[in-house]
Amino acid sequence: MKKRLFHRGYTIENSTGLTSDWKTTINGQTVKGMITNIKNSVDWWCDTKAFVLPEKFNTHPQLKQPSANSEQYRGIVLKNDSGKANEWYVMVRGQLIKGDIVSIKKYLDRTLVA
Repeated sequence: MKKRLFHRGYTIENSTGLTSDWKTTINGQTVKGMITNIKNSVDWWCDTKAFVLPEKFNTHPQLKQPSANSEQYRGIVLKNDSGKANEWYVMVRGQLIKGDIVSIKKYLDRTLVA
């Protein structure tokens, strides 16, 4: 059974039932992909008259994983961009705190308890 959607004057069809198998024709070119990517491509064409392939739209952005150089302590993320032991930093109450991780944790213990 074919599913059809109409978006900004374009017919978007899915004949297989798979979520990644939607297709439509934009500016004479048939495009296939996820429904949200197809809609973004149609929107882009309608708004700017520039054709952009649906694959160019990232609908599932990768969640940023904490790197090996970050640590969560008492709900606050401590970061170290360089990897050196004495270059940790954190923003607390609008103030930048820098130093080694042990000293920063001690500071947070004293500051957050008060």
